[in-house]
Amino acid sequence: MNSIPSMDRHIQQTNDRLQCIKQHLQNPANFQTAATELLDWCGDPRAFQRPFEQSLMGCLTVVSRVAAQQGFDLDLGYRLLAVCAANRDKFTPKSA
Repeated sequence: MNSIPSMDRHIQQTNDRLQCIKQHLQNPANFQTAATELLDWCGDPRAFQRPFEQSLMGCLTVVSRVAAQQGFDLDLGYRLLAVCAANRDKFTPKSA
């Protein structure tokens, strides 16, 4: 019985962290650190579980919008989007 609240807490904490990363991705000074953390996180197949999908999509939307802009890192943004595209079979059809 105790594992369900623990799992809910883990999901909430992970989604909260993804929201924080999403905010940092919008700032050129923080983009590289945030994108690197997200890239590392996406290296784990558990990153693509359904409870995290909406938050992850929010981050990827920001990356796709800002990575090519001055002060951001296009290569890092591309690598992040490529890792997620390679795992698109784990997403719902809408997100894929």
